[in-house]
Amino acid sequence: MKPSYPIAFPALLVPATTELQKPVRLNSYPVRLGRSESADVRLDDRWLSRNHCEIDVTDGGLIIRDLGSKHGTYVNESPIDETTIESGDELRIGITRFVVEIPNE
Repeated sequence: MKPSYPIAFPALLVPATTELQKPVRLNSYPVRLGRSESADVRLDDRWLSRNHCEIDVTDGGLIIRDLGSKHGTYVNESPIDETTIESGDELRIGITRFVVEIPNE
């Protein structure tokens, strides 16, 4: 199991779809998103894999990596295996969409 790091790069995932009401605060890294009860951020989206993707810190920035999901992970509508993410980027996992907000970027 990878160690969990405290916030070194605070960020919010702001829902871009109406199914979610509140932004997701990233409290520590890595953060795993998916349908599984063991996911750090559990989302009720039938198009998500149990462990869909992971957000982590690298070289002072954030990266997102797909964890072999069936329906893929998209950043600004481009499919990714792993890429950096910045404030204003749109993430799509399953049918769930978020806009990344990184204060003071």
